[in-house]
Amino acid sequence: MEQVRVVADAFGVDGINLTPAIDLLQQLQTVTLPHERAEEEYLYPAVARALGGTDPTGALSRSHAEIEHQIGRLSRLLADIAGEEVDVEDIVDLRAMLYGLYAILKLHNAQEEEGAFSLVPAEPGER
Repeated sequence: MEQVRVVADAFGVDGINLTPAIDLLQQLQTVTLPHERAEEEYLYPAVARALGGTDPTGALSRSHAEIEHQIGRLSRLLADIAGEEVDVEDIVDLRAMLYGLYAILKLHNAQEEEGAFSLVPAEPGER
């Protein structure tokens, strides 16, 4: 997650180098997306059963969908500007997209931590 912010922060500091963003995209596609999909398939159904209710993991699933959407947008933007002369507007778009993705990932992690902690029984005296 922090690597997304680091890559966004670096644009403009050392000129316009898309390699860190391309490497990040590769990591997002090969590590993050499979992780998110596995959570959807295996973890969330178990959490939903444990929590009960009508849709206890709905917000988490929605953030997964948004993460996947944003990674797709990043992929398309990088494909569009690859091989062209990258201008300031491209960098502004890329940086904004990365900061947005960072925010979604950070929120999602906070949601997961809150959800996971709700499953841990409280110690006597903490109730």
